[in-house]
Amino acid sequence: MTLIEMLIVLAIVGIAAGAVSLGIGAATRAPSAEAEAHRLATRLQAAADDAMLGDKLIAFTAKEHGYGFATYQDGGWVERTDDAFGFHRLPAGMRVTLSVRPPVVLGVDGSGEPLSATIESGDQAWRVLYDGLTATTSAIPAGQLQQQPRT
Repeated sequence: MTLIEMLIVLAIVGIAAGAVSLGIGAATRAPSAEAEAHRLATRLQAAADDAMLGDKLIAFTAKEHGYGFATYQDGGWVERTDDAFGFHRLPAGMRVTLSVRPPVVLGVDGSGEPLSATIESGDQAWRVLYDGLTATTSAIPAGQLQQQPRT
């Protein structure tokens, strides 16, 4: 074997290893119910904080395949379109269900209406609990998924 043949084999092995590592990275970056639940909890918490600090009414709104926020202005709810609080469409195959009917008002004094949101994707399900002040996430065991109320 010559040195050139050895370098060609090493280049081929390097390219193959790079392709495999990129493929594995893409698979792990696929959207999951857990990641979406954490995103929802973070956005709920930020909206609640914004309502308290800005002394304005903000409501959480949801549809089957996504959620967003609205601000009370001029006697009605106006959908937010900014990056932080605009409508977020869930990835294909995911759905969100709530324990209460939207819109859910996040109080200016930290006394927002409690809610429970379930994000489902296939056999994965995560619950986001908002107690009026803070939002937390937890996994729902597979056996309990069918027992969840649908709203």
